[in-house]
Amino acid sequence: MSTPSGPSADLDASPEQIVFSDGSTADLVRKDDGWIIQIDGVAQSHVGDPAQPPKLASIRWMLAALGDRAPQRAAHLGGALLALPRAVAHRWPAAAQTVVELEPALVELTRARFPLPAGITMETAEARSWLDGRPGSGHDAVVIDIFVGNRIPPAFTSLECMTAARSALSEEGRLVVNSVAGPELLFTRRELATLRTVFGHVAMIVQGSALAGARFGNATLIASSAPIDGEPIRSALAGDPSRGTLVTDLDPIIDGAEPIHDAERLWSPKPDLPDASAALKLLEQARQAVESLRPPPA
Repeated sequence: MSTPSGPSADLDASPEQIVFSDGSTADLVRKDDGWIIQIDGVAQSHVGDPAQPPKLASIRWMLAALGDRAPQRAAHLGGALLALPRAVAHRWPAAAQTVVELEPALVELTRARFPLPAGITMETAEARSWLDGRPGSGHDAVVIDIFVGNRIPPAFTSLECMTAARSALSEEGRLVVNSVAGPELLFTRRELATLRTVFGHVAMIVQGSALAGARFGNATLIASSAPIDGEPIRSALAGDPSRGTLVTDLDPIIDGAEPIHDAERLWSPKPDLPDASAALKLLEQARQAVESLRPPPA
């Protein structure tokens, strides 16, 4: 990795490529409000001023989903640039947070370039195995935010995973899952059915357009053995430009869907996102044309 860059870093610098242990890559991109990791052109994590609302709507939704009760112990499965743990640390400085990240390149990048706030520790481990080994650990919050190639891998979609999460939570603890609302909600319905099998109380934050099947979008799933107070969540979402909505009446959505099991090896659906490659190519051609018209340095 390159050396740390300060606030005066060149905002027009080319993205830095991150090479993962499986040979896949991501881009670390400098923005005027911080840094973003992009995979296949999709922003996956952002780190900036912790006093500002998180840049990504998915992070704001998960922060809202945690409610207004300060977690004493929280576990985050999936790390990237630690956008959510940093937001939690800013809001609740006394929270003890553990971030479990499998990819050594991300752990190295985070520790070298973006120092951890007080109260956050990182572990390099396979998150499902880590979770399976934590029954009775009494966490106030467990967050599952794991994507591989913009999809959720099977180890984190199943009944067995959600059961392990329940075992790691206190009686009042809350599970928050960064998920998706895909075509016809087939996967989302089954994930909600899976959570309903394990937890007494389940809710979801989603955009109305994704819920109606008009587009592919994020969905934040919330589950607990204790009742979920919706008012703090709705208050946190009020006025958010993403227009995320808390949905608590899930029966019409689940509509008899079956839970997901490990044996199915079910991934979340491929994101149906607009192809921006042609537009990006035109922008690059325009940039090169402008560069060619500039006079050479004296």
